[in-house]
Amino acid sequence: MYSLEETTYKDHPVLRLLKDGNPVLGDNLKGLRFGIKKAKMIINAMTQIEIFFNSNGANPSMNTEIHINQGKYDMPCYCIKRINFQIRDIIINRPYLKIGSNNRSNNISIGFGLVKAEGLITLKDQIEDFIRKNDIGIISQRSASYGYFNN
Repeated sequence: MYSLEETTYKDHPVLRLLKDGNPVLGDNLKGLRFGIKKAKMIINAMTQIEIFFNSNGANPSMNTEIHINQGKYDMPCYCIKRINFQIRDIIINRPYLKIGSNNRSNNISIGFGLVKAEGLITLKDQIEDFIRKNDIGIISQRSASYGYFNN
């Protein structure tokens, strides 16, 4: 059973993906953690994550960048599937999906394999709740609509 743990990193809200109450795969790397920006990229790329998972990692085509310029959140990003990823000194010969910001200067990216993709798909609604609860832009818009910033 997948779940999310909300914590902070340098005073910023962060989610950590858990499976059966432990970091996914028990990799001693603190599992998959992400903040607001990466959460937005995950939601914007959810269709590609579902394609990746439902094809057992066969799709999308390897090394082909898929640019996602539209999405629920203003966070244009790209997806690319790779094979072989490294954890410490060990090469893992499995497909993984990398999602990165189209703004290459800020170097925001997140990568994961099939197990973590399944968790992200399962917990999509909770990830969106996390964004709504913690995103300063959304909170500011909501407050303005209630008249909190009117003089």
